[in-house]
Amino acid sequence: MNMQTSFSVGAGRQGFALLRWGSACLLAMAVAACGGGGGGGGGTVASPGNSAMQAAAGVATNDTSVSASASFTAVQAMGVPAVTINSPPKVNFAVFSDGKVKADLTIANVSFAIAKLVPGSSGGDADQWVNYIYRTETATAGVGPGGTPALASAQQATTDGKMTDVELAAVGLTSQLVYNPDGYYTYTFKTDIKNPALTNGVVFEPSRTHRVAIQLSYKNAAGATVLVNPYFDFTIDASGKSIPVTDPLKTRKMTDVNSCNGCHEKLALHGGGRVDTQYCVMCHNPGTTDANSGNNLNLATMVHKIHAGKRLNANWAEDYTIWGYQNSKHSYAEVGFPQDLRNCSKCHSATNPNTPQGDNWKYKPTQAACLTCHSGKVGAAWETTHKTYAAALLGATAKAADLTSDLCAGCHGPSAAVSPERVHWNQNEENAAKYKMNIESVAFNDTADHKGRTVTVKYYLSDPTNKDAAYKLFTTGSAVATENCTGTEAAPTCTSSTKFGNLRFYLAYQNMVGQSDAVTEYSAYNNNGNLTVGTTTYGSAYAYKGVNDGNNHYTVNILVPDDTATAVAKGTARVVSIGQIKEPKLEVKSATDPRPVVAGLYVNTIAQHTFKEFAISGTFKPRRTVVATEKCNVCHGALGTTSGSNTLAEAFHSGGRDIVEACVVCHDANRVSSTVMTNGLVLNESYQFKRMIHGIHGNSKRTYPFTHGNAAVGAFKKDGTTVVAGGTPLLSTVENYAAEVAYPQVGLNCNACHVNNSYKTDMGTLGAVVLKGPATLSGTGFSVVADANPANWKVITPKAASCTACHDSSKAIGHVTAFGGAAFGDKTQGDIAKLPAESCDDCHAAGSGFQAVDLVHGQK
Repeated sequence: MNMQTSFSVGAGRQGFALLRWGSACLLAMAVAACGGGGGGGGGTVASPGNSAMQAAAGVATNDTSVSASASFTAVQAMGVPAVTINSPPKVNFAVFSDGKVKADLTIANVSFAIAKLVPGSSGGDADQWVNYIYRTETATAGVGPGGTPALASAQQATTDGKMTDVELAAVGLTSQLVYNPDGYYTYTFKTDIKNPALTNGVVFEPSRTHRVAIQLSYKNAAGATVLVNPYFDFTIDASGKSIPVTDPLKTRKMTDVNSCNGCHEKLALHGGGRVDTQYCVMCHNPGTTDANSGNNLNLATMVHKIHAGKRLNANWAEDYTIWGYQNSKHSYAEVGFPQDLRNCSKCHSATNPNTPQGDNWKYKPTQAACLTCHSGKVGAAWETTHKTYAAALLGATAKAADLTSDLCAGCHGPSAAVSPERVHWNQNEENAAKYKMNIESVAFNDTADHKGRTVTVKYYLSDPTNKDAAYKLFTTGSAVATENCTGTEAAPTCTSSTKFGNLRFYLAYQNMVGQSDAVTEYSAYNNNGNLTVGTTTYGSAYAYKGVNDGNNHYTVNILVPDDTATAVAKGTARVVSIGQIKEPKLEVKSATDPRPVVAGLYVNTIAQHTFKEFAISGTFKPRRTVVATEKCNVCHGALGTTSGSNTLAEAFHSGGRDIVEACVVCHDANRVSSTVMTNGLVLNESYQFKRMIHGIHGNSKRTYPFTHGNAAVGAFKKDGTTVVAGGTPLLSTVENYAAEVAYPQVGLNCNACHVNNSYKTDMGTLGAVVLKGPATLSGTGFSVVADANPANWKVITPKAASCTACHDSSKAIGHVTAFGGAAFGDKTQGDIAKLPAESCDDCHAAGSGFQAVDLVHGQK
């Protein structure tokens, strides 16, 4: 959904051309919000509005579902103020849907919030939205940390209340929401915000920037429910009428919903009606606290602590927990941000016109913001360091917590060595801009007897930041001794510790005897296609061993294993580059460029990798494109690098595989775990790429945990930390995907990862291997005697391998085997090559009906 940010235009001048401002409203909108209400359409269809309003409705970009600002700019253009505040506030707004004025809304379709923007304090604290309407939350006995509420009660910002019939009669109204014949609605607030007795003491200040926002729900012409949060920033003139705020510096917009929705698809909280962060901040401000936990629910505090939950818990045993609706406990101790936490600009950047204050994290450090990711607990790194400064600045008895935000700026100003922008610098990703692998050509060198074959690769590593200058891969003479290779360039030795010693090429191709040629599907890597015999390596080659042409362009040969009775090289092949650059670690706390080197420490910096395909035999058939690295990186930043807790242990393959075209080379259909399936079947888990990725991201849908190197057996509790009674505990010493990964999207948007609707049809021809020979299971001990013939390996048939990666219950497995003609470890690779294809498409083909894969996954 392409939500657009409300951007104030004009100044409410009469005669402002609706068609002109309609197109101006295309500038961007943002995520989740606060409020109540809901409900569908209804009511009597009234007048469609005057001609100007009808013309505005006819502009597609004014549709309320995509341009919430039009709700207010339309009435402003008619000369009607969007807001008047003369005890109580009144809001005038329009709703446009499917080219028409929507005239059938009722009070059940809307909830309203109103707040003012209070400038930061002299102590350096940030500007904050302050709501005018509050409720009191009374803590529940026995609910809270250790079973005890932190507070007896707490104030929480909320939305305007609905008037009763008696209250309406008292002010001469029949409804809080009235449709006007000219094509707009008028909403009357129940709360008189000029009366501090009704606003928790918040004083009305008309000259301040204000914001009114709507939690709006309605049905469009197709019958779909539209959820949107139109908002309007304004000040109030002497007559009580609104003046639009057009200066972006006079409001506060730190995040854009589109940044959130990159991972979350559509941020939809509190039942789904809060879909814009510009609405969220109106209630989630410093005046809102969770009584049971005592935790402040300011949006910055809450969102930062949620996304840093795993790091805070792992390093400082800080479990950010909120007790929400009906005392439901929400612990975020296992939430890991799927990319490096230092990537602040993922959510905050002033380069986005929708977030003019997006760079505040760089220039306006505050204690409140810093202590959302850095723990202030006694003994934590931040507290230990800052109590020294507190003592020096405030007196010997001062504590780190006594440091105010104005003092933060003294050390963490924009030009300081420890400015936020400097210390949040992420070398392993930032310096990737300097390294790009380029494959110029690939040639297959066949022989008459199909022995002693090679693949010749011509390539170079370039620096895109320096006119694509080519690097010399044999490094010598560096002041950093460990960067140096030994030997000569003609006979080099560069270890994994040398700068370019990790860069290499992998070769992938089809080699299963009897494998279909209809679709290219790599199978060689885990079927003797990548092996070392003595000192001879097949299927891969180090980049530094190539022959330099004198201009740092190289040629290297990759050896292809001889054909055997069970492995024959054929079809279309791929050469892919992998590996990271071993850079000396640069000082993070430095105000100078280039940053000085930290002696003795190194960083795995990713490279921009590439691949090239070619035919070994037959017609050239490139492997289908199923998913895109660029889509992975929307959430992951740089695929394969550090994530949740910012440690190398959180990176897979040390960041050396950062494109999906490399993943499918190693994680082919023959890749298996060394442990038993967690459902207790005497089978290995398949680590074929498609099954592994679905299994990891689909843990919230699974009955049994998908783990890596973990011998757990049994269904797991949804907290992901244990299995049911009688099962084996999930170990904390190995990667536990079940506990650590929760797919962040509200729905199942398959195209968040897939390209060209590839999710609709699984074109795999090979089964996912789950057992390579006779097996013995004893407790959690699992041993397999591998059969040399891959045709005898037990498999899950191709479509079932994808579906049961998420739908893993015994019922689901029974369904695919009984009705889909699938196998689940009960047939071999050789068996399924002779059997009819799975019949899943008979019921589940995209567009086929109520069981279609696109329909059941909620695709549009």
